[in-house]
This record gives sequence, structure tokens and C-alpha cells, in this order.
Amino acid sequence: MRISDPKDSFTRRMPAHFRKWLPAGGICPYDECTTLEISYLTDEKKLKEYVPEEFTINRPLILVMYQKCNAVQWMGGSGYSVVTASVPVTYSGAGEPISGVYHLVLWEDCTEAIIGGREEAGMPKIFADIPEYRRRGNAISVIMSHGGRCFFEMDLATGRDYTPEEIAGLNASSGRVVQFGWRYIPKVGPYPGPALSEATYYPVDNVYTSASACSGTVKWTVPQPHENPTQYDIIAALADLPVKEYLPGSFRKGSCTMRMDLARSLR
Repeated sequence: MRISDPKDSFTRRMPAHFRKWLPAGGICPYDECTTLEISYLTDEKKLKEYVPEEFTINRPLILVMYQKCNAVQWMGGSGYSVVTASVPVTYSGAGEPISGVYHLVLWEDCTEAIIGGREEAGMPKIFADIPEYRRRGNAISVIMSHGGRCFFEMDLATGRDYTPEEIAGLNASSGRVVQFGWRYIPKVGPYPGPALSEATYYPVDNVYTSASACSGTVKWTVPQPHENPTQYDIIAALADLPVKEYLPGSFRKGSCTMRMDLARSLR
């Protein structure tokens, strides 16, 4: 067989000798999504250390989001959980400026979801154990762990429900959120530099059916390096970004559609 044939019109996914298809479609419905989000102001100078120079920070915020995704159609209707830490930015490379969120890191608890969004779309996905959120009255909590050690906690309190007008505002323009990532593929072997290094664009559309305001806090617990050697530096960097002020958050239910058909490299 010949995997790299410039004359064929297929794309492949590893293991490439088994899997190929025409590069069409890429619209991935997630029929049931619960989203918890809180943000906080932080030190802009420190934050710039982790945002590539091709992006301009719109506001020195850390956006922390938990999402429980069910009825994921490309996974046969199953689901998984996500926790992200992101920054609102504008891409100022070639062409018209594009506003969105630059993901510092995405934790997921599903191998298939990590593979699909990481090397193929440039989203900085890594693994963690993410139990489903807990709710008792208006109190909601989320934890995340790795190797049996909890390193993240989110505690929220829900408040008033959003008005129909506010929900309509969330759903305007297809409820689109533009995700930015950086796809970095190292060279094989002990050689410096990348085989590929580029900014990526990956939008997601949302339809919210209900939402409520919330307030709360997040806590990063930094492990010892030997306790979580593959993620210690990530957790330590996030924990080192100071919390200057928490901003109002939200608790939302609805559906989303991953628009891999619109994803592209930014060059």
C-alpha cells in the first residue's frame, strides 16, 4: 500500500494503514451539554508568558469552564467531561482580526476526544479523571484528579435564572465560540525544534435552552513533581497566576456542535 499518495483525495487517521475517508463533513452534534463557567482577573504580565505573540489579550482573564457532554453523536451517543482554562484574545496574524478564546489547557476524560482534538486540531488536550458535577440545592461542585490526587476544585452557587432575552443573546450568531489553539508536533528523536508549529482555529456552535447566574471560586492544588510528573508544570503555572477578582459566572444547559468542517490552520 501507499499511505502518502499525492494523487488520492483521502485523509487518514492513525493507524493510517487502516483508516481513510474523504475530507468532507466534520459537523459533530453534542445533543446534551451542561456548562459551568467562572472567570477571574489575573496579572497580565504573567499571563502573557503563556499566550503566543500572534494573539492579543483582550482582558487579563482566566476563563475556567467545566462541561459534561452527553449524546455525543460521533461517539455513538456516549459522553465525556471537559475542564478548560482559557484567555479571551484576538488573533492578529494575517488577514482580518478574529476574536475568540485561546485555550491554555483542556483536560478531558476520554481518549478518543483527546486524540481527535489534539494533534488534528491543535487543541491542548490532556487527560484527567473528571467526575460528574455534584449539585445540592444551589451549591454545585466540580473536582478533577490525576493518578488519584485531586488538583482542581470548583465551587459555585447558582442565583437568578436568565431571562428569555438573555438566553436569546447567548444564542445569537449560532452561539458561536471561536476556539484557538497551537498545534506543536515535535520532531521524532532527540532533535530540537518542531516538525510542525502553527496557530489553529476551531469554532463551536451552541444552543442554550436554560441558564442561570452563579458565583464561586476555583482552587488549584499543586502536586509535588514526582506525584504528577507529566502535568506538574501546567498546574503550577496556573496556580501561580494570582486571582485579583472573581467575575460573575453561569450555569447553562443546551446542545453544541463542533465545527471541524470550519477548522483550519492560521498562517
